[in-house]
Amino acid sequence: MSIDDAEKRIVNILGVREDKTPLRVSNGTLKIYHNYLSKELLLPFETEYSLETGPLRSTYYDVKVMEISDINKCGTSFYGLSCKVMQAKRKMVIPLAEIEVKHKGKNKQLIDDYYGQG
Repeated sequence: MSIDDAEKRIVNILGVREDKTPLRVSNGTLKIYHNYLSKELLLPFETEYSLETGPLRSTYYDVKVMEISDINKCGTSFYGLSCKVMQAKRKMVIPLAEIEVKHKGKNKQLIDDYYGQG
């Protein structure tokens, strides 16, 4: 089974072999990924956050990611990692997988890899 470049980067981050069984999200893998993103993301950065506001309808907000939330307070294998953002003067904590980095670059690749869009 061949894996793409994003999967190779993730395998490298998690320190597992490519020929192992498919990667699974666990509290352990989230902690490893949290530590990696905390070191590698260039903070703060602009993103877009979509909020489902009705059936087949979403509202999009421009937000600024200020930091990755503490893994012990806001990270589970069910919800994944979270981030602290600012929207205008409002502070929020949202799932990292629900943001979209607007500009190409390192942060976009890191976030896209995190939720499988890389």
